[in-house]
Amino acid sequence: MNKSSEKNEDILQFDTTSDDDRLKTLKTKRKRRRQIQLGIFIGVILLVLLIVLYMFTDISKVDKVDINGEKIVSKNEIEKKLNLNPDSRIYNIPIKDMKEKIQNIEGIKSVTIKRHFPNDLTVTINEYETIGLIKGKKGYEPLLENGKTIKHLTTEIPVDVPILNDFSSKKLKKMVTEMKKVKPKVRSLISEINYKPGENNQNRIQLFMTDNVEVIGDIQTFANKINYYPSISDKLERDESGNLKTPGFVDFQVGATFLPYETKEQQQARSEKESEQEQSTKSEQKKLDQALQDLSKELDKSEEKPKSSEKSSE
Repeated sequence: MNKSSEKNEDILQFDTTSDDDRLKTLKTKRKRRRQIQLGIFIGVILLVLLIVLYMFTDISKVDKVDINGEKIVSKNEIEKKLNLNPDSRIYNIPIKDMKEKIQNIEGIKSVTIKRHFPNDLTVTINEYETIGLIKGKKGYEPLLENGKTIKHLTTEIPVDVPILNDFSSKKLKKMVTEMKKVKPKVRSLISEINYKPGENNQNRIQLFMTDNVEVIGDIQTFANKINYYPSISDKLERDESGNLKTPGFVDFQVGATFLPYETKEQQQARSEKESEQEQSTKSEQKKLDQALQDLSKELDKSEEKPKSSEKSSE
């Protein structure tokens, strides 16, 4: 009996202890839950306050605009298209409208506009590449890779591109296609390109390089051959001042050859030979014309004989 009563007392004591622990655990959980809920509530309130503070104070006003990538278009012109004022806020500026206005500027290919917290704006410009200069009504105009020119330039004229002279619109279009294939480093070595058609080659061009070497080429094969110019130029013999020891030009019309300029005697001999060939050609042409006339007369006579015989028989 004593043992059983002791066991019952132990069980009752254990149950009482167990209930107390459960109550303490529940209270702790409830307290923790309330703390979490209170923390969330306070956090939301603070977040709302921060948002309101950001939106309606100077913190959200556009403070800095970083424009990069522009070369032939001025920053001032881009800023005008952005149309920002002292009260412009970073969160409600019309990015889409800004991009459309900027892309309408001559020479701009694409534009990217990004916001940066808290109040900065970055504008990245991607321009059409300038591949040359052509003379317009008011001076030289940049010639772009899309074949168009900038008639109202607001920045300084590029100096690392060649000047193109005397090209018709059709030939200029072909030249632009070729120029786009030329490496920028090689393109910067070209000072001037002149359209110089010959009797047998309507695509003939004359180039003057920055190292004072003349190059004769063909529009259709220009890009493929001019890219090898640096290695050819390095092999030419020069004096201490950098001038060619043997004055001449690089001929890219057929192959790639350096040809010395003719002396006065050579020029005279060549012109005399060309004159003789021309006279010979004219003489041969006269003989051919005379032979054709004689043949024509013979044919006329042969046609008249049958007619006369027909009349006599009648």
